[in-house]
Amino acid sequence: MAYKLEDLVHVYVELVRRGVKAIVIGDTVIQIALGYKRLEGDLDLFILEPSPIMERDFYENIARELGWETSLTEIGIPALIIPTVEGHLVVELYENYMDIEIPSEILESADEIRIHGEKIALIKPEHYLILKARQGVDINKLKKYVSELKSKGIFNKKLLENALNLYPEEERELIIKRLEDAGIKL
Repeated sequence: MAYKLEDLVHVYVELVRRGVKAIVIGDTVIQIALGYKRLEGDLDLFILEPSPIMERDFYENIARELGWETSLTEIGIPALIIPTVEGHLVVELYENYMDIEIPSEILESADEIRIHGEKIALIKPEHYLILKARQGVDINKLKKYVSELKSKGIFNKKLLENALNLYPEEERELIIKRLEDAGIKL
């Protein structure tokens, strides 16, 4: 499903206005870095506060107020379903829960960029690559993104290598192997 930058901005701003502190963590990070105008997939937000799991009612009230719907992902975290001109946008609300574990250093180093005049926080593309490799799915998509980032000269290998050290050694080996499968020589 595709959505526009305007959809991202609308959702992000509405959540921030209501006290949500969020960082974009999914494919959207790479797509924005690569200059995509139409974004593919869903919108993954890491929620710093309030907790989407402990404060589910808070998000259900926001959805009701804005005419959005709510759902749960396959791992039981809340998702918002936002109507758009072309269909709908699924916004998954993550926090460190179950197998989702994003080191605080990655979250704290998130960039804040302006899109259509609004500030949006997002993790760095290199950090997304590590998270995706750790997850171990869509290695072909990862390979595509790595190729595009390298061809545009917006890949910082040193940043990626430093962030790898945030993970325990036993996890690092598998992450490195998957990153190498995606075209990053480490």
